[in-house]
Amino acid sequence: MTESKRPVHIMNPPILEAEEIPYDPADMGPGSFVLELEFSSEEMDILGARSSRGQEPLSRFIKQAALERADAEARRLASDELREAD
Repeated sequence: MTESKRPVHIMNPPILEAEEIPYDPADMGPGSFVLELEFSSEEMDILGARSSRGQEPLSRFIKQAALERADAEARRLASDELREAD
């Protein structure tokens, strides 16, 4: 096997001379995340018994439930902080 005498990565122009590209996080669009959840068969039975079964996919139902719970927790924490500030 022959050895290369050249560096593996060559920056042109060198990194210290490169022009900085302005970056504003506000220009980014909304991100998306993929979560993998595991449910037992008993938990799937509970989820399958939901009243909206024929109206929306199970994944949308779970997402909505999680967001509603997170919103309720955020409201509760905000009201607790307000009480502590008094």
